[in-house]
Amino acid sequence: MLNRVLALSLTLGLLGCTTAGSQVEAQTAQEASQQVPYIKQPEVQQFIDRMVSEHRYDRALLTDKFSNTFKRHQVITKSDNQPEVLVPFHKYRANFIDPVRVKQGVAFAERNKSWLQKAEKDYGVDWPVIVALIGVETAYGKVTGSKDVFTSLTTLSFDYPRRGGYFQSELEAYLLLARNQGWSIGSTKGSYSGALGMVQFMPSNYMKLAVDYDQDGRVDLWGSEADAIGSIANYLRHHGWKYREKAAITARVDNLESVQEMVNKGRAPILSMREWAEKGVWSTTHYNGAKAGLIGLRESDSHVDYWLAYENFFTIMDYNPSRRYAMSVLELANRIEQYEGS
Repeated sequence: MLNRVLALSLTLGLLGCTTAGSQVEAQTAQEASQQVPYIKQPEVQQFIDRMVSEHRYDRALLTDKFSNTFKRHQVITKSDNQPEVLVPFHKYRANFIDPVRVKQGVAFAERNKSWLQKAEKDYGVDWPVIVALIGVETAYGKVTGSKDVFTSLTTLSFDYPRRGGYFQSELEAYLLLARNQGWSIGSTKGSYSGALGMVQFMPSNYMKLAVDYDQDGRVDLWGSEADAIGSIANYLRHHGWKYREKAAITARVDNLESVQEMVNKGRAPILSMREWAEKGVWSTTHYNGAKAGLIGLRESDSHVDYWLAYENFFTIMDYNPSRRYAMSVLELANRIEQYEGS
């Protein structure tokens, strides 16, 4: 009798799951059918008018593309839940600092040794940082994104008011880039936010700072590791990278309350080392006397470590405005440079 009851309960449960699944599918299909193409939005029509008047863009082409493009809800969800903001440093860094990614970085560096040496000479950017950035961004080109960039940028331009202006400028840059490069609008794949290639440049940076480093007649940030290396070096030099200068050093904070408001403040160095010492913040290793900012990141659920960060640290934050990101890049760069086969 008990077995019969259990069997009946299981059957009813499975029927319930099937019914619930069907309801979800029906709801999803209904939501899709209720979506309005972006061409119906007055703001989109104004954007098209501007692209035509300022850039002589093909109106019929844009009208067709926006007529067949709909809001991608997942893009907004991810934009509001970025791990660089929400995940504690000790959990965030674990995604990038592991033996496999270090070994892959060493292999990337070995096969591109000549390009990395050339980039150091041409741009004055330390090679381990170039390699680490590609490693953190896309695992050395293995994960470059599978989303249609046009749809992602359109969604963020017209359905994400907090940063709509920024993404409209990136959508404009993407469309110009697509025309210049001969890309089919809608076929370019990238991240959920519209970043491109193994270096994850946004379209405006692709236009301004990507370089044809292997001189094959085209800039290819998906297939050319040389172009990726040259482009990152160009980007970092453009933002002020200082060759062979420290980016951050470990620090001891004697009186946290007195400097609490200065921890993780701003995007630039704020005090000289002497001024930090007067406030009870000390370097635990060799340092130079340049200005630094004070960085605090959670190394465990109960412990925060502190660093004094120089200009190069904040240059990495120009690439991605997250202290967790910048510190992960620097640690990966150090691991790759110091790798001894262990």
